[in-house]
Amino acid sequence: MADLKRNTKLKSGLLSEYGIKEDFIGQVNQSEFKIISSLVGFGALCVLIGKFENKNGQIEIRFHKAFKILFSIMLSYPIIGFIIIWQTEEIETALNLLPTLIFAFLATRFIFMELSFRIISKIGLNKLTQTLGIKTRHNIG
Repeated sequence: MADLKRNTKLKSGLLSEYGIKEDFIGQVNQSEFKIISSLVGFGALCVLIGKFENKNGQIEIRFHKAFKILFSIMLSYPIIGFIIIWQTEEIETALNLLPTLIFAFLATRFIFMELSFRIISKIGLNKLTQTLGIKTRHNIG
């Protein structure tokens, strides 16, 4: 945990900023941490939350709350688009565009969100395992 503390810019908020030399930003104490990667632009997408007791620990990776809100707004665009088309055009036009709007929704959810989360969480977890010198065992669920 001392290595993690040395490599973390200690702040109460989980916000990225330019010019940080440390690998992480966040809070670290004796047995717990809540950090984000210091990569500007997309490092804050994933929040790494960990708790250690003796030689065992648990690390949870979550979407940052700000990105959850942003992605929720993005996912609502196809729904809003359908409603606008339905109200301004005929229902047949809205139904004809429905497959495109469904594809836009699914692409945003499963390609954009999922792929970005997987890539950025892997980068953050790799940095964390190198910093702490730990071995990981993945449990999903």
